[in-house]
Amino acid sequence: MYLNKVFNKDCVELMKEMPDEFIDLVVTDPPYLINYTSYRLKSKTIANDDNDNWVEPFFKELARITKKETHLYCFTDFEMSAEFLIEIRKYWKVRNLLCIPRKIKGNGGSRIFQQQFEYCIFATKGNKNKGRKFNDTKILKPSETYLKDKRYNAKEWLYRLPNHWHWTTASEFNKDRLHPNQKNVDCLKDMITLSSNEGEVVFDPFSGSGSTLIAAKKLNRNYIGCEIDKDFYNKILKRLS
Repeated sequence: MYLNKVFNKDCVELMKEMPDEFIDLVVTDPPYLINYTSYRLKSKTIANDDNDNWVEPFFKELARITKKETHLYCFTDFEMSAEFLIEIRKYWKVRNLLCIPRKIKGNGGSRIFQQQFEYCIFATKGNKNKGRKFNDTKILKPSETYLKDKRYNAKEWLYRLPNHWHWTTASEFNKDRLHPNQKNVDCLKDMITLSSNEGEVVFDPFSGSGSTLIAAKKLNRNYIGCEIDKDFYNKILKRLS
């Protein structure tokens, strides 16, 4: 009753209805708690972006419905990342903070240094030896010098990727984008390819414009989406169809 569907409701309420250990992978871009508004798009503020009341119950329920050996990719703003990290660490092992270039550099308002990247918390459930392993991918090739050095017996493709994802961008930027914080489908496809297999369930509780769901569908994964905003929910349905 949940697979390959999008729900227009509060994601915490949706998760309370879902069974234990149901989800194989979580890729999501939640409200950053910064009351963000895009002046370029003249967009409305994102629901629940002005408070952190939902953060604790959200990660508690998310931990319950995810399987014992799962990966979590959670986009965040550096300024408020601690709010997420405190709760994530109760249930997952935080492995790294991915640094992914933005499509258009700049922004930052009154900040002295303009923001060039999006940040994504990567965390895992399960211990180091028994947790889910990354899938082999062909995302990034080693340098020719490394490949030719016989001391390393180098593989043709890197199996350990850097936390600076310089080969992609996190965000979409065009005047016709459907959501002020719309993420790049190709970037999300890399996350899904690394951390899940065909037929498994990818969950995005803050679906926004539906980019995670599109990426999962393209990669033959089952998906579950949730979006509280009725307007964005309708755009997701149109985009998926």
